[in-house]
Parts: sequence; structure tokens; C-alpha cells
Amino acid sequence: MKRYGRMIGCVLMCAILLLTAGCTAPAPVNTATPTPAATAAPTAETKAYQKFSGVFFESFDTITTLIGYAREQETFDREFARVEALFKHYHQIFDAYNKYEGINNLWHVNENAGKEPVKAEKELIDLLLWLKEKQPVTQGKVNVAMGSMLRVWHNYRTVGEKLPAMSELTAAMEHSDFDKIVIDEVNGTVQFLDHDMLLDLGAVAKGYTVEIVAQYLLQSEMPSFIISAGGNVRCGKAPEDGRTRWGVGIQDPELTSNNKDVLFISGLSAVTSGDYQRYYEVDNVRYHHLIDPVTLMPGNYMRSVTVVTEDSGLADLLSTTLFLMPYEEGKEFVKTLDGVDAYWVLNDGTVRYSDGICGMLRSLGVTAYD
Repeated sequence: MKRYGRMIGCVLMCAILLLTAGCTAPAPVNTATPTPAATAAPTAETKAYQKFSGVFFESFDTITTLIGYAREQETFDREFARVEALFKHYHQIFDAYNKYEGINNLWHVNENAGKEPVKAEKELIDLLLWLKEKQPVTQGKVNVAMGSMLRVWHNYRTVGEKLPAMSELTAAMEHSDFDKIVIDEVNGTVQFLDHDMLLDLGAVAKGYTVEIVAQYLLQSEMPSFIISAGGNVRCGKAPEDGRTRWGVGIQDPELTSNNKDVLFISGLSAVTSGDYQRYYEVDNVRYHHLIDPVTLMPGNYMRSVTVVTEDSGLADLLSTTLFLMPYEEGKEFVKTLDGVDAYWVLNDGTVRYSDGICGMLRSLGVTAYD
């Protein structure tokens, strides 16, 4: 039996097999970077922006890359250190599998909230309150109170030898009523009225954290940046090199050296959910980590879906939601959402996308300078 854990850098992409959604492809555009004109040596006040980058590995079980434009190396180094610290901080708070000294994190809440109200970090309470508002948008496809059922899948996936029995999954799913979570914002406590309930924040924690970090950077001395944390990408202001947008690759689910396509975006998030990252195989059949709350089995409607919208936390929620919907249902669902677009890779490798994606794709002649 095989178990796989994928750490994918930037979401995504180069040749599309099938173009749809009624977009007309313009003539190809030269995307080469212009050669800048010669200028006088910059003064301290006019020193040109430079591109810097850094990578860290410790948070959310993925590779995180930060690219930013700053006038000085010192500026980037300072902001990079702050970003890395923020990721580590939120990773520890949202970690369901490990405890940390002096931190009332998700592990602590899952261990104790079924017995009595327990203290929780403010950041965790803030996320639960945010989910109380946002989770209904997912039409039941995402429910962080399904932790007991998802824990069953996690344990079997970790061992990698066989599938869980449906009776085991069904029994665990009985303990998934989000309304049985009591959040006391004043006293900073969380309680589960169902003592067998567990929370699992895997569908949102990373994207939510990326958005917090992005909001920090937008107010910092380096607002021109791009963050890539696995399948979660967040762009700040446009690159300080003449481009008006960042290029974000869309991963081919077959994990070839080529991307499916490239999105050109600025001030937006692009978050991908797919069947090729965390999975294991039983009898040569792949069982990934995105579990349908109705069938209690991994969703099999598509290979991947990428959501483009401003808020990375919302994009994270919606990418899981759309992955667990048939394409036609998802297409209609996206039409009801303001400022949200999606790019689907179906099981046969064909591509579909919402109308708003047309002005973002390299395959349709869009460039980083448009």
C-alpha cells in the first residue's frame, strides 16, 4: 500500500486541452520582460526596488515562499522574519495533533472542550466566529465540526493499509453538529455540548492565516509581495518592476513539469484543492483527503479546482466546497458569489472556468503587463 504527501509550491500551469466559457482568444502577446532604459545612479531617495525571496518549511506541513519588492535587503529580511513568525504562531494555534507549552490551541480544545468550557487562544476563537459567519456559504460541503469522522480517515491514511469501515465513519459523523459548539467571546472559552466532537480546521486554517499575513504586509514597508503556501497563493500590490500583475501557475494534476495555465492577478488569492496532494492507495485506487460529508468518501467529481477571490480564507473554504460539487452545480454556485471565479480541471483533463477568469489566463493572450 502507498501513502503520499505532496508539498506543492505555487498553485499551478501551460497548455489547455479545451477552452470553454465563451471567451475569445486574442492574438498571442510577447511576454518577454522589457529591458529598462539606462538611468543615473539612484540616490537614497530614489533607489530602485529590488526583488527578494525566501522560503521556510515548518508551518502547516508545506513549503512557504515569500517574494517581495523592497528598496533594501534589510527591509525584506525584517518582513520575512515577521511573516515566518506569524505562520509559526498560527500553525501552533490551529494544530489539532500537537500541544505546545503555554498555548491553548486546537489540540487543547479538542482534548478538553467536551468536558467543560476551556480557555482558547483569541486567534482560535476569532477563527471559529469567522466560520460561524462564513461556513453556511459552503452549503454543507465544509464543516469543521466533522473532526471525528475526518480523524478516522486521517488515521487510516497514516497507516496506509486499508479503508475505514463505513459503519465507523457513520458513527463518527454523528458527532458533527457545529451548533453544539459554544463560543464565549467575553470569557475566551469554547465548549462542545457533544463530548465526542472534534474540530478539524484543515479546510481553512492555512488560507485564513495567509490572509492575516497578507493584511499585515499590505500595511508594511513591503506591500508588493506574493505568498505561496502549498496550494494557497496571495498577491499583494503589483510587482515593482513594471508589471501590473503577478503570474500564478495552475498545477497540472498529473504533476508534469508543465502547468495547466498561468493566472495573472494582483491583490487577489488563488487557492487550489486537488486529489494529488495528500492521499494513499489501496488496491491501486487513490483515496485523497477531501471527504464528501454526504458519502463520507473522497470526492471524485474532478481532479482540481482553483478559486480566485480577494480573501484567501474564503478562497480556501470555497475551493474545498467546489471540489465536492459536480461541475455543473459548482458553475451555477459560483455565479451566486460576488467577486469569486473558478478554474476546474475535470477527471478527463479538460478545463472549464467562470467568465471572470477569461481576463486572467496566459492561454488567452493575457500578460503580466496588461
